[in-house]
Amino acid sequence: MAFDSIAMAAVAREIDSLAGAQVQQVHLPEEETVVLTLRLRGRNRRLLLSAHARYGRAHLLGEKPPSQSAGDEPSEPPAGGGVSPARRPVTAPPPFTMLLRKHLKGSFLASARQIGFDRVLHLTFRFGETEMLLVLEVMGKHSNLMLVNAGGTVLDAIKRVSARESRVRPVYPGIPYTPPPTGGKRDPAEATDEMIAALARDHPEAVLEDLLRNEFPLGPAALAAVLARCHADAETPAGDIVPGVVASALRAVADSTAYAPALLFDARGVPAGAAFLPETEPPPGGERRPTESASEALERYYTYHIAHEAVEARRRAFLRAVADTTRYAERRIREAEEGVEAARKAPDLEREATLLLSNLGRIPRGAQQVTVVDFYDPEQKEVTLALDPTLPVREQVEKRFKRARKLVDAVPHLERQWEEEQERLSALQAIRPLLEAARSREELDALEPELRALGALRETPATAARGHAPTPSGVQQRTIGGYEVLLGRNATENDHLTRHIAEPDDLWLHARGVTSAHVVIRTGKHPERVPPEVIREAAKLCALHSASKHSALVPVDYTLRKYVVKRRGSAPGTVQYTHEKTLHVEPGL
Repeated sequence: MAFDSIAMAAVAREIDSLAGAQVQQVHLPEEETVVLTLRLRGRNRRLLLSAHARYGRAHLLGEKPPSQSAGDEPSEPPAGGGVSPARRPVTAPPPFTMLLRKHLKGSFLASARQIGFDRVLHLTFRFGETEMLLVLEVMGKHSNLMLVNAGGTVLDAIKRVSARESRVRPVYPGIPYTPPPTGGKRDPAEATDEMIAALARDHPEAVLEDLLRNEFPLGPAALAAVLARCHADAETPAGDIVPGVVASALRAVADSTAYAPALLFDARGVPAGAAFLPETEPPPGGERRPTESASEALERYYTYHIAHEAVEARRRAFLRAVADTTRYAERRIREAEEGVEAARKAPDLEREATLLLSNLGRIPRGAQQVTVVDFYDPEQKEVTLALDPTLPVREQVEKRFKRARKLVDAVPHLERQWEEEQERLSALQAIRPLLEAARSREELDALEPELRALGALRETPATAARGHAPTPSGVQQRTIGGYEVLLGRNATENDHLTRHIAEPDDLWLHARGVTSAHVVIRTGKHPERVPPEVIREAAKLCALHSASKHSALVPVDYTLRKYVVKRRGSAPGTVQYTHEKTLHVEPGL
């Protein structure tokens, strides 16, 4: 949903109803957004004015953040009704905020006017004989908020535009304010029968829809409403332009006193837009819920979608990091495999070096190759060995021996690298569905320490200054047959549960051969006393939180915690265990 002319008309009327309110404070909750605190008849109201390229808008804010009534992503609105994605809250007042405080604080709102049924709002403030004009233009990437004095001079703008950036309409302090270009479009509130008749004569071949779109600043909703009202007139022949009917429909759409604000929901129950005209229908399968004001509908819509976009942006960043780290792990696995394969040539290098060493006295200096008897061959066949004519033969012998030793010595390291990257790859494959299924910022934040431990996220200076991530507190606790059972929900919690919470004599459970939760049964140092039915129920719980949860039977291993070890450098939650026993259980309690 875009903030269109109808939304501006509805909001302008609500703001104008606060005429006489005094400006108490000016805040900048985020870049390109200003919140004015207005006080009228002992009550404070907050007015949000945003020149954001995507979320530019104007509306009054409720006294409390709107409740989350639809969707699953939480809306975490700050004072400004929702911080836009990729926008950081402002910590120090910028010059434009200080300018607004200087000129507007203590002044009184005189009027709020929409200009020409466009997305332009003029707010007039007076203090004694001084008058100031605050202009909001919601024009996508060209949106701006400007303070203009009584003489029409721009004092400053939230987004300055130099003459180099725009020769058509620069915006910076000291130049006269010029309205945005309208393309010669007319105000529908001033439509008359004569105006429509003249337009019809000038464009005899134009259909009504094209005529309205070209001559008036109508968005999709306003255009649909005008056409619906024209076609609903029984006396209007289909396709004909009746000036009186068209002019009346235009004036009615521009009349904000007749608006019916509502919030539209789609079939999933997610806010799909704010509606102000009775003709505006919700998406198929959705519904229309009336609101007390246009500002309430706009605030609830933008608060939800800004928070939702922030969650989606964070999810996309995490998924990109997982994809990049997956490619890195796969490359390291290939390198390890290639290194191990190359090590198989070490005996051949030693063999060549030995043959050269035994024939050292008869190899001429600068030779490019030499043919010698291979005494390793039972048939004593001759072999031809390539040489480097620029190096002494003895040095080439040493290089072959050294290369062979290096290849052999690298094998243990390469095998460890292969195992570690395989573990990392398995952990990354396990965390991807968790990222895709996360529906809130809290769920994504819970996965961040695991991503950092896997090397998918680089530690920022701010993170490093705070030290290590806090100890996970999301380990679940249950009671089965009177015994305390603990469950880790992700790799970070599994790691913390197994390494820092479980006691050596506690029973530890894990689904065999697949990614699963770590489950711990507290035994009070007496594991032999734990009834078999408690272990079986805990195994079912473990199977339910494993990659095999949809299988009919899942093998679950259990052993004492003291037989579970985590190898140095391995991924979080990755362990090895011994002395295990196995149960085959159905997932679920």
